[in-house]
Parts: sequence; C-alpha cells; structure tokens
Amino acid sequence: MHVPAVHIRRLPQVSAAVTALAVAAWVLAGSPSPSSSPPHPADRSRETLASGEHPRFGQHAHAADPPATAAAPALIASPAPRGTPVSIAIGTRPRGAAIPADFLGLSFEMRSLPLIASWAHRGDLVALLRSLGPGVMRFGGISADEQTAWVPAGAAKPGWAIATVDEADLANLAALARASGWRVLLTVNLAHFEKAAAAQEAAVAHAQLGPYLAGIEVGNEPDLFPRKHLRPPGYGVSGYLPQAAAYIAAIQAAAPGVPIAGPDPSTGVHGLTWVRDAAATLHPQLLTDHYYPLSSCGEHPTVSELLSPTVRLHESEMLAEMLAVARAHRTPLRMDETNNISCEGQPGVSNSFASALWALDWIARGMTAGTVGVNFHDLIEKPTSYAALAAHGTRALAAGELRAAPEWYALLAAHALAGHGGARPLPLTLSGTAPGELSAYALRSPGGTIRLALIDYDAPGSPPLAVSLGASRGLRGGAILRLTGPSPAATQGTRLGGRTVSAGGTWAPASALPAVHGRPGALSLQLSPGSAAVVTLPPQRRRARAALPG
Repeated sequence: MHVPAVHIRRLPQVSAAVTALAVAAWVLAGSPSPSSSPPHPADRSRETLASGEHPRFGQHAHAADPPATAAAPALIASPAPRGTPVSIAIGTRPRGAAIPADFLGLSFEMRSLPLIASWAHRGDLVALLRSLGPGVMRFGGISADEQTAWVPAGAAKPGWAIATVDEADLANLAALARASGWRVLLTVNLAHFEKAAAAQEAAVAHAQLGPYLAGIEVGNEPDLFPRKHLRPPGYGVSGYLPQAAAYIAAIQAAAPGVPIAGPDPSTGVHGLTWVRDAAATLHPQLLTDHYYPLSSCGEHPTVSELLSPTVRLHESEMLAEMLAVARAHRTPLRMDETNNISCEGQPGVSNSFASALWALDWIARGMTAGTVGVNFHDLIEKPTSYAALAAHGTRALAAGELRAAPEWYALLAAHALAGHGGARPLPLTLSGTAPGELSAYALRSPGGTIRLALIDYDAPGSPPLAVSLGASRGLRGGAILRLTGPSPAATQGTRLGGRTVSAGGTWAPASALPAVHGRPGALSLQLSPGSAAVVTLPPQRRRARAALPG
C-alpha cells in the first residue's frame, strides 16, 4: 500500500566524547564492516508472493535490533528544540510489505562492466558497497544495446561494437559480487538481435555468478529503439513483445531457472504501457522501469526545481501507476535505473547537496510505496553528472579510486533508515503552522524499533523546526543521524552523522550523536532548514519477571 509522504516544514550541534563504534552499530542496525564476510544470498531469508514479493527479489534479513543498551552511553543530551512547531503522529500498525534487505542498488553502463568487475580485489568499490549492506548492482544503460557486444572466446568483436564483455569479465564480476555481497542484474543486447549470443551470455553469467545473479534483462529502453535508429520507425511494444519472448525462450533453455526482468522502458508515462503489456504477456519475475523526474535534454534544471513539491507530486503519481500494474500481476517492481536529471545530469545540480536531499526522499518514498528496490544510475567517469560515486581523472578511474558524491550520503542514510531489512512502513499524520515543506517517513523494524526519515526543504536562513513526535510511550529517545551540507547548491561539504566517507570508501558517524530530546511519550528534536535526519526510536527495555517458586 502506498503511504504518501507528509509535507510541511529544522540542529543544534552537540559534541562530547563517547564510543563511536557502539553508536554506529546501533544506528546502522549492525551493518557489516568492510573486513567481515558478507552473507551468501542463498543464506538470506525470503518472503513469498503471498506478501507481494517474489522470493528471488524480495529478500529480507529479519535480524533483531541490536541491544538497546549498546547505545545508551553514546547518546549526548540535546536541549529542548526551538523553532516553528510541527507535530508528527506515528501510527502503530505497519502497512504494506516488508522492505527487502537489498533494496538499495546502483546502475552502471554496460560498457563499464569490464573495468568495474576488475575492482573486485583493488580500489574502493568493495568497501563502498559493503557500507550499504546487501544490494543489487545493475549493468545496462544506453551502452547495453548501442555499444557493447558479448564476445565468446576466440570470436572477433563485431564492427558496430566499441566495448565487449567476455567470460573473463563475468568471472571478475562474480568475484566482485562475492566480495561485496551484492547481486547482479545483467542486461543482454536486444537491439542487435542475436538471441543465441544472449542465451550464451546468460548461461555463462549463471554459471559464474550462481545465486549472485539476480536476473537477466532483455534490452535497455526498447521503447527508444526507433529514435536511436536501432529499429525502424513505428516499432513499438507490439514489435518488442515477440522479440523479447524469443530471447526469453532461448535464455531459459540455456540457463534454466535464471530469473527474467523487464521490460526496462525509458522514464515517463509512456513507459507504463510497456510495463503493463510485458507483465501480461512475458510474465517476468521482476518488473523494471526507469524514472528521472527532470531532464537536461534541451533544458537546464535548477536546484529549486529539483527540490520543488511538483517533483515529489509527480514521483508519487508515477509510483502509484507503476505499482498498480505490479500488484495487478503479482509481480515485484524495481526502479532499476533512476536518478535526478536524465541526459547525464546537470552540473551544479545533479552533484549538489540538493541531490542528497532529493535522493533520500525518493528512496524513502519508494520504500513506503511498495517497490522492492531502486538502482541509482552512476556515470563513474563523470563527477559532475548524477554519479553517486565517481573517479576524478583517468588514473583514479583505472585504479578504482572513487569519491563519494552528495548522493552517496543519501544512500548511507537510507541504509540507516531501513536497517537490516524487513522493516515495514508506518502511517504518519503531520500538523503545524510552519510554511515551507517537510517530508516525513516512518518504518518499524521486526524488533520494534521505529526509524524516521525527515527531509526539510526550506532555504538556509529560514527558522528551524521544533518537531514533536507523537509516538507510543513504549518508545524511548534514540539517536539523531543528521544529513547536512553548507547549502543545497554546495557540491562539497556533505556530511552524515558529522563525518565524511574516507578515502578508502568507509564511513562511520561521529563519536557522539545527539539524542532525541524528552521522555517516552514526549519526544522532540530540532531540524535545520535544508537538511535531513534519520531518527531512531528503540523500544523501552522490559523488566525481567522474577521466577515463581516451584
């Protein structure tokens, strides 16, 4: 069920010396460190279609929340909040399906697969991916059909191709998946119609990746094939369906049991027809769609446009329509390619702190609406694009030395919001007289902890918000993990929990985090304009009952 964000409209900085590791473990619900071994996909628990999710795509880790006692010494008392009063009443009954543990994901261009796969044992990517827990990396994009060919051993590169993928590349990709704990969605080339080659590629991927292969996608944005001169004018979904069906039959014969994902249309309302017809005709195990709220194709979006209520309204409308199709066909939906501004983004906007505020809202909106995941498209070689991770220079690119852009901090915050997975959305009611806008989302974990994402869109210099939380008396005050930047337009200086991502790709919050103010039943916090926060409210400890004699 879709739980819409509630909109309205602020962080005193507190410092003291406490144990950072205890805070990080509690706030992030025990996310794995880069040195620990990631769990194997086959060992993770699975939900069934009865809960609205396919077992291969709706993986959950129903781990209990960390002991609340680990956080108590690490919380620093916050003063009573000041500012415009806003009240958030948090419901007690979760709505909708549980959120998969591997909800978060990245999407890369297929032409980049050989290079990215080579980072399995060097560079920063493994540490970066593991800081988000389990996830899904998708390889597709425009280069999947226009530029990249599957080349078996001993075969020559086709004349049209500028990049190739071979068996050695998929072996490296499997090593990357095992090292990071992330699964892979792989796109096969549909534009150059070679179903035998696609089936062979899928079979090799199945053999190399095993349970780390999340699925095979047949083509990328086939609705744009005529525009890209990959199909004749007039080609549409009626032409696509039999071609995709032929591919699927060949893939299933060569690699039995491999999940099929699709139809992967381009962003916008027109792609809904493709999603609807593919769900009814091809019956993929995972529905995939693309979404970018803004475009730089002939336009120049601004920071204020990206953070506007209009963008959030359109996002909710699109999610509702896509999920209506998914639920009608009992098939999970993943936004397998998404970001803020299509056509490679807008420098100064796509890589600004505003993109982090937008991304956290978009992720939380997708979680509470009912999607099973989002993959943020990443052009790793273009730091001024919408890349959450990017290499600055050719030497860094070759070595896999990646820097975290503002959007990456939103992914880290979203991981803190979701915890281990298995959390379910809670309804919210917001009231207040403040002008401006606040997006608010709530999730309840299997262990009873409630986590909130609060995103304030007011301009710097606006009054802060004094947010009171109408939560159950069974919840006590926890930590406030703040997502901050110098201004929405800033391209540097983003911090989460007072810290930046290290040069090697790791992150931990500051040694002290501010606590939610007040007592159970009367909790509150202050939120600054142009910032966000993930708020953790663990349940109160229960007193142990004495054993009765006899």
